Amino acid sequence: MSEDPVAHSRPTTDVAISLDVISGKPSGTVTIRPGITTLVGPNGSGKTRALRSIQRALRERGEGAALVRFLPAGRTGPVERFRAATDSPGVGSNEGEAYYGHVNYRPDWHQIESVVGDILNLEQRPDLRIKVETRLQQLFERGIDFQWGQYGLAMSFTSMLDKARYQSGLEASGITQLVSLLAAIYDDTIRTLIVDEPEISLHPQLQAFILEEMETVAGDWADSGKKRIVISTHSSSFLPLSSLADLPGIVFFGGDADCRQIEAADGLLQSSKLKDFVARISLSHRQALFAERLLLVEGPSDEIVAARTARRLGLKIEARNTQILPALGKGEFREARKLFTKIGMRVTVLADLDALADDNRLVNDFSGAEGAIAIANDMGHASLIDFDGALRSELAGLIANNTAAIDAAVGAYPYWSDKQDPDVKRRRCTLAQLLTNPSIFTGELGAKMMALSTRYGVLLDGLERIGCFFLRRGAIENYYANTSSGTGKPARASLEADRLSALTPTKLAAEYPELIRALRCAAPGRDIDESVILRGKLAAALGAIFQSMELGSTDAQIEAIAISVLPNIEGLFSFHNALSVDEPTVRVELCSKIFNLTGFPLTVSRKDNLNEVVGQIRPS
Repeated sequence: MSEDPVAHSRPTTDVAISLDVISGKPSGTVTIRPGITTLVGPNGSGKTRALRSIQRALRERGEGAALVRFLPAGRTGPVERFRAATDSPGVGSNEGEAYYGHVNYRPDWHQIESVVGDILNLEQRPDLRIKVETRLQQLFERGIDFQWGQYGLAMSFTSMLDKARYQSGLEASGITQLVSLLAAIYDDTIRTLIVDEPEISLHPQLQAFILEEMETVAGDWADSGKKRIVISTHSSSFLPLSSLADLPGIVFFGGDADCRQIEAADGLLQSSKLKDFVARISLSHRQALFAERLLLVEGPSDEIVAARTARRLGLKIEARNTQILPALGKGEFREARKLFTKIGMRVTVLADLDALADDNRLVNDFSGAEGAIAIANDMGHASLIDFDGALRSELAGLIANNTAAIDAAVGAYPYWSDKQDPDVKRRRCTLAQLLTNPSIFTGELGAKMMALSTRYGVLLDGLERIGCFFLRRGAIENYYANTSSGTGKPARASLEADRLSALTPTKLAAEYPELIRALRCAAPGRDIDESVILRGKLAAALGAIFQSMELGSTDAQIEAIAISVLPNIEGLFSFHNALSVDEPTVRVELCSKIFNLTGFPLTVSRKDNLNEVVGQIRPS
């Protein structure tokens, strides 16, 4: 019985590939698993050779040349001659005007192992283009356009800030790399993407962003829209290691031994101590100096939860050049803020509540921040530290005069251990209840606590306006759904982060309000919404259609009207005459499957409000 070639070309299990031996260098076997496989090791250790072996082996298995995309480290080489004197003395008269291949190369774009292939493909895929355009516009304030000329395909950019238009040869090489990588990542015809050194020309935060984009499409060949990704890297930003489960996806090169890769069934992966260690590993201390904005949090547990929450919300904080940085202890916390503020970074802090309950030093630090005096004056105080002092004195008086009643109300609050000094615990727990559940206090004390809670809310809202946030329930652990404390803090944080990954943004905002406000403060900007560009294109096309369409217009005539106005939407939508007897009416279907949107198919008539109808198209 003959073997099924389709089943052979679409394995759903691990693929072991024996590497070629060149010049006597060590070889070995690399196992390509669903998701991302990462090759790490020093220069000259054989990673690039291994990538070529993997490319050949997968193509021989029947994946097909169009399905295995290889991007070498020198992928921008063909266009560098347009920006620099790389192969002749002088750039020439067309400096900056780069060209990306001949029109006849379009069918075989995938065989061009450079950015030229991806840009040729991008020009002829309107759906893929929106994927890339959305990220360029909403994260990097750039538009992109293509023009065919005598010498080939030209690509130009437009600044969204001042509308300046310029040729791609004048753009930073990192942006050209970004366009190529995003096009390859989101092309659903590519079943295996192999990239040598994806970090080239990308700063650390942007590297983390590209890895996150890869992770959204990485999976198994059997899964629709997913691809296996193999990368070789020298950047810690491209090392996807958030838990022990990620270790088998990393292949280690170096020394005289063959490449090494941990098996998924290795008993080492069951070690609880190793699990805690991996959970604590963070690149943030090394990357922070490259960022423009920082979110300082108290410890690795806060970092784990904050990072996963940001990803679940799609904030793309790395692309916005923001870094989450854990500090150990309040002293290091405040000193780190001073350091990074001094070197010109915008620093947002998310502190445990004891940083407010125990003393006024953090509030004092922010009282001198830009805009702090104006905010305090709006509240009727000379400064934020004065406002804090008044509230602190009032709270201390209420505690001193109502100790028994307060102990009865806050004694069981799960914040600080019973080993704490009773006065410290009483003060901290009282403030936590005051900010989150003031109705727990009753009678005359309850009325005073409710009023004090309102004033504390005003102070904290003012502090948040200048980047100072407090976890009002106490510490990050007070927000966890699982309140057991039988495991280490990083392990508990990882479990909670896994739970948060399944929550809706609305539910997240309800459970972690201060964290989400701090994240949005630290990484301001618009969320990625591909429907924004798509709605604009569709509205323009429908507007043109209704200018010329008649009741008896054919589908082909309707589509021709749209394409004559917006040629680059061809293949993105299909337009049909809905055959209304009253008004010209069109039914629109979305042809591409790479978008996750609601609202299609939609039906619209000439008398309808286009903005309202098209506005129904939203992210799913």
